[in-house]
Amino acid sequence: MDALPLQEETGLPFASEIPGAMHACGHDTHVAMLLGGARLLVERRDALAGSVLLMFQPGEEGFHGARVMLEEGLLEQAPGEIVGAFAIHIGTRYETGTVNLRPGALLAAGDTIRITVRGRGGHASAPHLAADPITVAAEIVLALQTAVTRQIHAFDPAVITIARVAAGTTTNIIPETALIEGTMRTVSDGAREAGRALIRRVAEGVAAAHGVAAEVTLEPGYPVTYNDPEVAAEVERVTTAVAGAEVLRPMEHPIMGAEDFSYVLQRVRGAFAFIGARPAGLDPATAPQNHSNRVVFDEEPMALGTALYAAMALHWLGGD
Repeated sequence: MDALPLQEETGLPFASEIPGAMHACGHDTHVAMLLGGARLLVERRDALAGSVLLMFQPGEEGFHGARVMLEEGLLEQAPGEIVGAFAIHIGTRYETGTVNLRPGALLAAGDTIRITVRGRGGHASAPHLAADPITVAAEIVLALQTAVTRQIHAFDPAVITIARVAAGTTTNIIPETALIEGTMRTVSDGAREAGRALIRRVAEGVAAAHGVAAEVTLEPGYPVTYNDPEVAAEVERVTTAVAGAEVLRPMEHPIMGAEDFSYVLQRVRGAFAFIGARPAGLDPATAPQNHSNRVVFDEEPMALGTALYAAMALHWLGGD
């Protein structure tokens, strides 16, 4: 689909003209595929035995856009019962032109971790007169990694990654506080609750052992993206009918990214799939992936995504 006429008509700027607008997760391709699917359905309007509700979700990257849409009555816009929900995400992780999904947990829940270690400042030459929060923060970071491997079931995993540590202002002063920030990813409610308890226990326990305090804040993120097994099987059958079974790539295990379409799948039976768009010739191990400013998507598979959106709607509404 050519975006130029629309931009010229509306006067909206290109993303490259907006400071800080670069995102590179493929959301422009998602919108194009859904609009393409809508066009195919409109052309067969008389064959539809019901209505199709299109969802263009804002704020997917950390702002709970799907949840807000649900709270504002998205599902109530449909004139009747919603029989299924389907979403597609493009990605260079996968071979171009393939459809990748699995029943059950597909993507993880993601929670944000913030730990403030509060000690007592002092001069670097006399640490015994202070209560150094930096060494305690370092111990907490390492202790969390060990605790995950010893207290979380290996086949119901949790990933805890500390991605930011901040403390101090100069070389010879022990600060009063140290900040630890990161994320936890889990693929079940049980592991999610166990992980949250573990983070608090480890941080507060290590801090107490050193005579300082740890304040733990866990900000709930997106829930697990769970594919209804029956709907996942329907997607596979429709994909086979549209493009052949050879494009299907069953996923052996979930990936630990998070997705806010998960909120929809808590309310409606449905499925989420990935369409591969890694340009031919790129090494899967080194090809830039979504969120990289170097990512390049093969646009040809967008036609498959468009067809799948229309085909799933026709399948559910009896028009195929």
